[in-house]
Amino acid sequence: MSISTGLVTGALLAGYARSHRRLTGIDDLRAVQMRMLRRTVEANTTTWFGRHHDFARLRSGADYRAAVPVSGWDDLAPTIDRVAAGEPGVLTTEPVRLLEPSSGSTAATKLIPYTAGLLWQFRAGLQPWLFDLYTRHRGLGRGRSYWSATPAATHPRGDTVVPIGFEQDTDYLGPLAARLMGTVFAVGPEVARAATMDEFRRRTATGLLAAADLRLISVWNPTFLTVLLDWLVDHHTEVLDGLPPARRRRVAAAVTARDWPTIWPDLQVISCWADAQAAGPAADLARFFPRATVQPKGLLATEAMISLPLTAAGGAVLAARSHVVEFLAGDGHCRWADEVEVGERYEVVVTTAGGLYRYRLGDLVEVTGRHGTLPVLRFVGRADKVSDLVGEKLNEAFVADCLAELGITGFAMLAPDTDPTPHYVLYAERADQQVAARLDAALRASFHYDYARRLGQLGPVRPVVVGPDARQRYLDARVAAGMRLGDVKVPALDTDGRPV
Repeated sequence: MSISTGLVTGALLAGYARSHRRLTGIDDLRAVQMRMLRRTVEANTTTWFGRHHDFARLRSGADYRAAVPVSGWDDLAPTIDRVAAGEPGVLTTEPVRLLEPSSGSTAATKLIPYTAGLLWQFRAGLQPWLFDLYTRHRGLGRGRSYWSATPAATHPRGDTVVPIGFEQDTDYLGPLAARLMGTVFAVGPEVARAATMDEFRRRTATGLLAAADLRLISVWNPTFLTVLLDWLVDHHTEVLDGLPPARRRRVAAAVTARDWPTIWPDLQVISCWADAQAAGPAADLARFFPRATVQPKGLLATEAMISLPLTAAGGAVLAARSHVVEFLAGDGHCRWADEVEVGERYEVVVTTAGGLYRYRLGDLVEVTGRHGTLPVLRFVGRADKVSDLVGEKLNEAFVADCLAELGITGFAMLAPDTDPTPHYVLYAERADQQVAARLDAALRASFHYDYARRLGQLGPVRPVVVGPDARQRYLDARVAAGMRLGDVKVPALDTDGRPV
């Protein structure tokens, strides 16, 4: 196996080295971003959107900002309906190849248009990361990898002419890279077509257990992997039956003992989200796999790739050659990438080749440093997730900070409740009245929450203990509601108030 995997990774890295040099070698960040903006505007001058915003007369970034307002999904949705119905030239001159579902942390489905240009922009961010990953961890090329496939979601909309969804997650990499990497996958992407979640987990677990030479695990949410491992322990007898006898004898006792390093002794890297609400589950993985490096992923949304991890940067740097990115500050004004300040938090606004123009992603990031000219970014939560029962205006980033400061780990989610009077409920594996009181006190650092508590409009936080399977039940419920498993995040603040 080592010869074929080495050849595959060598072939890929030779092609990705240039992308890495182009990103890390940027000496004038503003100029790079403005060239991308100019190309996007000029390419789409004749579109409906371009004519409506007079793209033909725009000559600068200031012109663009004056002509195109910052917008969100509600502003864009009617236009996407026209794209979905097959109308050409609405947002882009390039044909829309497909509409990729995105649902964030709720069940509402958004359909994001994908063009060839947008796919190229994603690869401009993915390639430098893969180059850095495989050159910093040389042993990865000598074994198999697990790149998580997510179960195919059902798409209830039947009014679209444009195809919905990628066939498989690796389509982001391009056809050649997907074919090459497919030769070293521990679990093939066809598992996404499993008929049920149990079948999906069974086939995935069987493939992973069979991969004695597993070197890399790449998932989105770390909860995806912890839930899979829990499921494997509970169903180990049926999974072990699918293994060759020698491998079955070697791993049987280790599975029941949760001795994961014995099962995968050569595992070097686990790539996953590790910021905001994913910090706790990522820390769990670090304990489960003490010999592996848990590398936090950058911020990659269905709409755009914002940042990518680079080892030398100590974090995730702006994917500056992928999209035009603006940073909306608390004063209501946008900053260009070269204008952001270390220690400040901003909401991400993107312009992409897929037809999003000054689009608010709703993601909040903190600038933690710089790597050369590139800002280093940390995802801190959703800027658009706010709960407001009586004027308290709690946002998820603040709630996540409170939970982290209090050391509330494991499954922990705050949700509003109005029975019998307005208050918040802490659903957590280790929740009692004392923990709830400490959280309530921390939340009162927010002026509006404290004001509502002092007025008696809000009652104190109430604790509800959830079982160790809370994550799995939450993920399964969201998938049953129509979300893709890879999109599901366990939020620090669930604004829908749904109990686990």
